[in-house]
This record gives sequence, C-alpha cells and structure tokens, in this order.
Amino acid sequence: MSNKKYIYLTVAIIIVILAGFAPKAVAQEMSEIRFDGWGIRAGLSSDPDQVYGGVHFNLGEFTEDVRFRPSVEVGFGDDRTLVQMLAEVHYVFSKFQAWKPYLGGGLGLTYVNYDDGHPEDGSDTGGSLNAIGGVETELKQGMKLFFEFKLGLAHEDPDIKFGVGLSWK
Repeated sequence: MSNKKYIYLTVAIIIVILAGFAPKAVAQEMSEIRFDGWGIRAGLSSDPDQVYGGVHFNLGEFTEDVRFRPSVEVGFGDDRTLVQMLAEVHYVFSKFQAWKPYLGGGLGLTYVNYDDGHPEDGSDTGGSLNAIGGVETELKQGMKLFFEFKLGLAHEDPDIKFGVGLSWK
C-alpha cells in the first residue's frame, strides 16, 4: 500500500472513531433554552440619574455556562421615564464556589418618555446595547442573589447601572 493510501485510510479511521464519540460529547455539552425561573431586580443609574426596577426570566443555557436571561427594567427620575428591554447573554464562571462572577452583554430596545418641562418633551425609542458584569450566589435551593453592573453603550441607555436582584426556580 502506498503512503498516500495509508494516510487516507488512517484519516478515515480517525474520523469514524471521532464520529462515534461526537454524539455523546454533543449531548453532554448541549444545553437547552427553556423556562428555568424568574426574578426581580432594582438599582440606581447615572445619566439619567434614576431609580429602576424590573423583572428577568432565566431561559436556560445556549451551552454550558452561557445563559440567556432577558430582562425588562423601568427607570424613574431626571425628568423622564425609561423602559429598557434587553436580551441578555451571560458567561458564568462556574468554577468558583460561593460567589460566581459573570460577564456578558445585552441587546434590545430603550423607550424614553420625557416629562413636562424637559427640553426634549415627548418620547423616543432606540436600540439598546449594554455590557454586563456581576456576581451571584445561591442563598438556598432554587434562590439566588446577585449584584450587577451595566455599562450603557447606546444613545438612550443610562451610562451606568448598579443593581441587586433575586432569582427563583
């Protein structure tokens, strides 16, 4: 058998062996998007200076440690009401024991309703883009506490948000 045929045969055997293990590895790695709980959040933002509150939904994981957690937040203050809807994706550093840090981002919409007397009376809707970082810990079975920081990257987004929240399964 020539060297070329030997190489082709070796590569073919390796591919067949790896293909046999692939479904098992994919099944272990694959996570699913599903309703996995919900939670509440509240905090403070800067520019606009507001108090905000909201809800989020834990909708499972795209893959191990990469979760999908959309949120809706409503902010009040600084002569405007702001509603922000984000599809958030977080990478959770699950190797940590008690407090698990996470980093991610959110993409969505921001609606702003300017109060009477504000130079920009009326309302505006625009895209929303946030960088997100936080830490979370499990308080008891199925309940988590988190502290979160958001950096607004789009025009109508608050520049900075500091929040705290609870999640339930």
